[in-house]
Amino acid sequence: MTEAIFQYFSQFSPELATFILSAFPITELRLTIPVAIRVWGVNPYNAFGLAVLGNLVPFFPLYYGLDQLRKLSKKHTPWLTRIIDNAVSRAHNKVEKKYARYGALALFLFTAIPLPLTGLWTATLSAIALKVPVKYAFIGIASGVVVAGVIMTIGSLGSEVLF
Repeated sequence: MTEAIFQYFSQFSPELATFILSAFPITELRLTIPVAIRVWGVNPYNAFGLAVLGNLVPFFPLYYGLDQLRKLSKKHTPWLTRIIDNAVSRAHNKVEKKYARYGALALFLFTAIPLPLTGLWTATLSAIALKVPVKYAFIGIASGVVVAGVIMTIGSLGSEVLF
């Protein structure tokens, strides 16, 4: 599936593809930065900046729009409401204990560790489920995205950074 995604994005400039691909929940910047640097030949600084900005784009529409989408789907497509509720519930379960203990710092830590399903999308769903005020959610999640971007950029450069 990811190969088909990358092939589709090969029709765009590498910079635009980096920006757009980092906004998707499956790829985010965790997969986009290595591909941008190693496959598309994007300068590491540009790959980092474009991927971080692209990854942050969905935050506000997701944070504010999910409730509206749920209300709309409840009337017209109940099956979509179940999908939304399940996604929010799973995200809530992943972060709930950590958030109760560490507060907004938990969202930062959760997002900063570049593992699958620990990115902006899951953290934002968790913030919604835990009713974290937008200011704290954005600061924690955005900071985590930046740290994850740094880690992925350095990891993508590998031995070039060390020597």
